[in-house]
Amino acid sequence: MDFIRTEITAVDFYRDNQLADVFVLINNNESGGGGRQYQLIFIGQQNLHAGRTDTLYVNNKQTDTDFEVREKLTRYIKLGLAPYVAKTKAGEIVDINMKTSPSVLEETELEMVDPWDYWVFNIGSDANIELEELSRDINFGADINVNRITDDWKINISGRINERLRTTVQRVPRVDGNGNPVLDENGNPIIDEVESDFDVSEFGFGHQLVKSISPQWSYGYDLDGRQNTRFNYQFQVSFRPAIEYNFFPESEQNSRFLRLNYGVEVRNNTYVEETIYGSNQETRALQSLRASLGLTQRWGNLQVGYRLRNYLDDFSFWTTGLNVSAEVRVTGNFSFYVRAEGNYVKDQIYLASGDFTEQDILSGRVTLPSAYTIDTRFGFNYRFGSNLNNFVNQRFFGRANFVGND
Repeated sequence: MDFIRTEITAVDFYRDNQLADVFVLINNNESGGGGRQYQLIFIGQQNLHAGRTDTLYVNNKQTDTDFEVREKLTRYIKLGLAPYVAKTKAGEIVDINMKTSPSVLEETELEMVDPWDYWVFNIGSDANIELEELSRDINFGADINVNRITDDWKINISGRINERLRTTVQRVPRVDGNGNPVLDENGNPIIDEVESDFDVSEFGFGHQLVKSISPQWSYGYDLDGRQNTRFNYQFQVSFRPAIEYNFFPESEQNSRFLRLNYGVEVRNNTYVEETIYGSNQETRALQSLRASLGLTQRWGNLQVGYRLRNYLDDFSFWTTGLNVSAEVRVTGNFSFYVRAEGNYVKDQIYLASGDFTEQDILSGRVTLPSAYTIDTRFGFNYRFGSNLNNFVNQRFFGRANFVGND
């Protein structure tokens, strides 16, 4: 926004969107090549521009830098605003350069032929180290993602590995065989440092293939495998063929979608420890229904997801859940947001039997039985004062931010 306000000075920017003559709604989605597609919707709200609506699309490649993305996006915002500015006094002094060089046209023509046939490859790695006096956490991982996305096909192959090494130190008074404290030569209790090591590993891979049947119907499958010692999985592999219906055409997915997805899944589980149901290895079948709603409008955005699944051999094992993510502008100055997810869980067939130490539980090495899970975050924002938002001042920008206390 700093760049946009600096580059576009023929218009005034307002904090309160309801006071503006023109509202610009910017949606974005990841495109098939790993880049972003921006949808710019220009909505005339009042005065000369009331009732006018225009839409532009901006495609950025995966290799584009932030500088190139913002420059191209700003250029298209200028193009979209041009018809509105032309109706004002500012239109008398604004110049529009419609020239382009032959090299740019040649480059555009070359881009129509893709030597990679729309295949995109991503490889990454990350690590995190946290040190304290009595604990040490080392987390590292790596991932790979390969995909090919067109209007007719969606193909994805991915893999991920994570390793968490945690060491804790407890200071425990030394005692003799009778349980009495052992003292040093000065009569002070001797304190021993007891070190405990925990290793939580995760590994997973996934493959998805989706075929479009029509603008609203599609079918495909998901193939997944994972190792997760926290959930007692030595290894799990699952295969889920499914069919999906979108109540709105895909051409409107930037602004709204409502999808229903039904599939039947087969899972093969090999457990680290015997489960509470006496299994070390088992194959189970289940069915699941998923619904997802997404809306992006002038008042804000809303995403709602719902799922229901149950095991086909025993309907008493089932789970249902709902998640909501919303940001709503009540007025131009007041907005609130909420992100919440709740699940009612009746299918924890993976729980390990046996007793666990306090350290096992505190370190997150094991999962405890639970009838539900809830995760929420919510808040609000209110702005007041001047509504003009034209100026950019970056002085003292870039102050160092520390993880610990500043």
